[in-house]
Amino acid sequence: MRVTSRMSFDLAQAQMMAARDRAVQAQQQVTTGMRVDHPGDDPAAAGVMVSQGIAIQRLDTIDKTTSGAQGEVQTADGALQSVSTLLQRAQDLAIQLGNDTYSATERAAGSQEINSISSQIVQLMNTQVGGRYIFGGNVDSTPPFDATGAYSGDAAVRQIEIAPGLLQASSIRADITMKGVGGGVDVFSTLSALSTALANNDGAAVRSSVTGINQATDQISSALTTTGGILSAFDSAQQIGSVAKDSAQKVLSAQSEVDIFKATSDLTLAQQSLQATLAVTAQSFNVSLLNYLK
Repeated sequence: MRVTSRMSFDLAQAQMMAARDRAVQAQQQVTTGMRVDHPGDDPAAAGVMVSQGIAIQRLDTIDKTTSGAQGEVQTADGALQSVSTLLQRAQDLAIQLGNDTYSATERAAGSQEINSISSQIVQLMNTQVGGRYIFGGNVDSTPPFDATGAYSGDAAVRQIEIAPGLLQASSIRADITMKGVGGGVDVFSTLSALSTALANNDGAAVRSSVTGINQATDQISSALTTTGGILSAFDSAQQIGSVAKDSAQKVLSAQSEVDIFKATSDLTLAQQSLQATLAVTAQSFNVSLLNYLK
């Protein structure tokens, strides 16, 4: 087979185009810092990048959800702390006014304060975050407690995903905490009984109410232990999630980003190769490649 000038030129042109493509690719890597811009650049690496990208997106979503729930639980914890303080005041009043040295007038004033305490607790247990009542379980669009302390929420405990496949409670059961479901005391009924005893100037009934107030206080303490545990779980999950996200990001970067020193070296070699190819082609035909193509 006779090699014609045209065949030689076509071969030289193909070599020149290949050298140019290598130079362009090397230049792009140095400019963008990216090794893989398209799946075709490295299919295996592209697959890893897709999977890691999905993992990062999921971790971001979980972190956002956890942060939102964390805010709700922190608010619930603060409300329960205030309830605890109010019950401590009710306990102090029961102990103090249980002493028969106090008059009917003084006990009547104490009754009014207990009523105020009960109303404040109702308000606290009707706390909202983002328009949602946080103590009503899944019934979160209406106040869970009415003015008398009657509960209209449900027994559900909301849950969120704090890690891939791992669920965590993000609320407490107010029916247990405030109404004594499962063997406790009804906080509002206990306060009402104390108020009535004070209003009736019944010292014995006032003194006997202390036990109920103590039980109510214990229930709030238990709820605070629960919210504290939830917040601790959130903190741990966010720390672990941050480490997992950083790890996924490092894998993604390792697959997609270039070693800038190697990329710069490759660019220099690619440019030298292109220049050499152009020089050899021009010398072989003793004419400018551009002129030849005209």
